[in-house]
Amino acid sequence: MSELIFKGLKVEEIDLSNKLQGEQKLNIEQRSSFNVKYTQDNKHCIATLTIDMMHKEKPMDFNFKIEVSGFMDVEGTMDKKEIHKNAYNELYPHVRALAMTILVNAGLPPITIPKVKMDDSNIRVSNDNAQNQGGLYS
Repeated sequence: MSELIFKGLKVEEIDLSNKLQGEQKLNIEQRSSFNVKYTQDNKHCIATLTIDMMHKEKPMDFNFKIEVSGFMDVEGTMDKKEIHKNAYNELYPHVRALAMTILVNAGLPPITIPKVKMDDSNIRVSNDNAQNQGGLYS
């Protein structure tokens, strides 16, 4: 039986700008990207989830970005698409909790990051180091 073992995480980047005045309804636009990089032997991987959100009408008054990497070991043999799904499912709750904690402690409402449904249609596996801006890939 193969499995993905979560070893820990590292916050790569946190950026928050909150210049909103008074009570306002937040009209949030959100982008996210998820990437998994593997060691040559495919026994270890680093999954990186980046969330970027901003106020649609006033992006300079409110924007928030968080990037978190999770470190995982692959035991057994797993398809890269399966690793991708499992890595996202493992990392997402940590990033959601971190983001919500930061935003609430900054005096903002608890903004929940929606979970992306990971299925084969939105996962691309590549054997090179090509970058895909804003997409889901591995």
